[in-house]
Amino acid sequence: MISLLVDAVLVGAILCLASLGLSLAYAIFRFPNFAHAEFLTVGAYGAFVGFTAAAPVLNEPIQILVGAAVAILAAALIAALSGRIVFQPLAARGGGPALIIAAFATGLLIRNLIVFLFGPTELYVQRELEIAENIGYGVRLTPTEIGILIATAVVIYALHLVMSRTTFGRCLRATAENPDLAAVTAIPVDRIRLGAWLLAGFYCGLSGLALTMLAPIRPETGYEYLLPALAAVILGGLGSIYGTLVGAMLIGLAEAAAVHYGFAEWRQVISFALIILILMIRPNGLMGRAAS
Repeated sequence: MISLLVDAVLVGAILCLASLGLSLAYAIFRFPNFAHAEFLTVGAYGAFVGFTAAAPVLNEPIQILVGAAVAILAAALIAALSGRIVFQPLAARGGGPALIIAAFATGLLIRNLIVFLFGPTELYVQRELEIAENIGYGVRLTPTEIGILIATAVVIYALHLVMSRTTFGRCLRATAENPDLAAVTAIPVDRIRLGAWLLAGFYCGLSGLALTMLAPIRPETGYEYLLPALAAVILGGLGSIYGTLVGAMLIGLAEAAAVHYGFAEWRQVISFALIILILMIRPNGLMGRAAS
């Protein structure tokens, strides 16, 4: 049982990083950003490029830091450019279905650009073989998995501090609540929205790094995490950052349990069945608020 919970937390941790940017985009622009999958993929390929470039001259811990830096920069840049060039102008004109169509088109454009640059085949970083260590109670984790858990806890707590203790966080929450009123009170709404895209890209970069360290990557890597990430956002409550964290952990628990009990091929079916069950009880998600 303890091993199952640890597996659930590990899956949930990666899913948290993957879904936070999606939740931020919905909170600010009120649309599901389906291009978010490709932001994750850009982060993964950025991590691959940084790690590979640093491998001949630096030791592995520094390689990981270089990979993280390149992943975050690449994902943040593509998220900010997409937001500034595509999504914000459409949102200013009323948004609606045009935003969703534009998100699909942007995602396809980015994915095909990745195929053009890196090819359609799987890529993986060259690393030394890791041995899973016994951390107690029969639980075994590799150093990479332990690092992902620690890093996820740190960056989630950092997000909490940013949202609750900084001027940017307060302005971001005000913009999400009522952008027109925020603009009247001299909040630089456009800059706050750009900051939200950069923050979303930051978490996509970290998620891409985690995916690159755990498994081979390919142009569809981010897309494979889009539905679970969207499920976590819906389950927690659309636009609720803290709800997304809870939703990601519940999805992680459902998927880990499915694998643990021999139903690996049904793990996403079980996750979405959980969503339906909870939404029948709480239509706005676990931490979502009813529309006024």
